[in-house]
Amino acid sequence: MMRFWRKKSTLVALFIVALLSSSIGSAYAAVNLEPIKAFFNRSATFVLNGEAWQPKDANGKPMSAIYYNGVNYLPVRAVAEALKVPVKFDAATQKIYIGDQPGAQTPIFAMPMEIDNIYVVATRDPGETRVNEKQYKQVLKIDQYGDIIFTLDRKYKRLVLDAAIVSPGEHDVEFTLYNAGDEAGNTALTALETHTASLEDSATRMEFNIAGLDKIKIHVQSHNLNPYIYARIMDTSYFDSEPAAS
Repeated sequence: MMRFWRKKSTLVALFIVALLSSSIGSAYAAVNLEPIKAFFNRSATFVLNGEAWQPKDANGKPMSAIYYNGVNYLPVRAVAEALKVPVKFDAATQKIYIGDQPGAQTPIFAMPMEIDNIYVVATRDPGETRVNEKQYKQVLKIDQYGDIIFTLDRKYKRLVLDAAIVSPGEHDVEFTLYNAGDEAGNTALTALETHTASLEDSATRMEFNIAGLDKIKIHVQSHNLNPYIYARIMDTSYFDSEPAAS
């Protein structure tokens, strides 16, 4: 909930129940939900980051602040989505998570992804997913150079990337992180982090700091621009809400 400028309005009686989409059992409701009297504050208006803002419900209908005991309230989902902060309601535990959910991990292939289908290919072919004597279910195959773009919506702080070079690769390979969000502007051309997978290693684990980013690009290429790099990104890679190691 968020506190706003206080102002009286017409009194209405209502139950403040689930402000996030959820279902609550009648037994739970009988014990934990309490009816109140409150105002819809139709006069309150909102300015978000210097611009006029109108909170809306899931159907796009404008919402008003609810005035109760000297405080104005708004549903947490409307505010969180406006600020691009992830929000989730766990009906089983009755917890509302605002921001990162502790311990949440998402496999790389479960993420919205854009890839170059000429130079980067997602494959489940058993011949391609066997990487340096270890079998995986799915990999990203990069045999020249390429970009992989992920949409994050600021839900994660860290990308853990497992990668390797396979035969007949002859060069170490660089994996470089860029900000691919709409707000990046000229900074989209600035490398945020670069990690290297070595020929000498069967697999390399890399950690990228992605906190606060809406969308990222991972550019894969050898340092000397040799096009035949024969790299693989494995399905053990994942995004999570834990910060990257400093």
